[in-house]
Amino acid sequence: MPELSRLGTVGADELASLHRDLLEPPAHDGRPHVALNFVMTADGRVSYQGRAEIGTRTDRALMFHLRSLADAVMIGAGTLRVDPFAAPSVKGRDRQPMAVVVSRRGDLPLDNRFFAHPGERLVATSGAAAPAAIAAVRAAGAAVEAFGDAEVDLARLLGALKDRGVRFALCEGGPTLAGQLLALRLVDELFLTQATLITAEPDARRLFEGSLRPAGPVHVERVTLHEHDGERYERSRLRYG
Repeated sequence: MPELSRLGTVGADELASLHRDLLEPPAHDGRPHVALNFVMTADGRVSYQGRAEIGTRTDRALMFHLRSLADAVMIGAGTLRVDPFAAPSVKGRDRQPMAVVVSRRGDLPLDNRFFAHPGERLVATSGAAAPAAIAAVRAAGAAVEAFGDAEVDLARLLGALKDRGVRFALCEGGPTLAGQLLALRLVDELFLTQATLITAEPDARRLFEGSLRPAGPVHVERVTLHEHDGERYERSRLRYG
């Protein structure tokens, strides 16, 4: 029988000191370094009553810290419709993180906090977006650009972000966007908070959703693991087999 290693606290780190290597992320050909950030219930779901507010204040503090390290923070249109969203203003950085929303049709809630964000805002859409929807988004103050005909070509989008100087892009969901990125092998890291909550919601969403699947197995290699009041914060690299 194999021997199992014990997990336990061997030291402590200030939250603000974590993951600062992402200010100088690894380089990739044609795109930025991409990480997903999610919080998951103890029964494996990433939504509760339709929203992603599952973790504690510490989880949210870690989320804002990761945003402060990113050059762009990206979400899908479904996530925008249920949660307010804006990339943070970060003191001491010459360039503020760009806020990016991926929306095939461009039909977005214009009263969302995203449209009041003072920094750069981009709605990445497709040829399926109606001209009226595009005009409304532009009138609300966000840039709009099409990356594909019927769907948003995520590889093209990431290439365009790199051309705009984005080196590290943080994606906060939702699960369909995460599933698409994973299937296309466009995810390099996963930040996963394991919450101390069981919801038992039968229709709650999983970490990766949608019809696309990776061509082969994806392996998770842990980089760091932290804990606070039972909540666990894991950073992992993804390796595609």
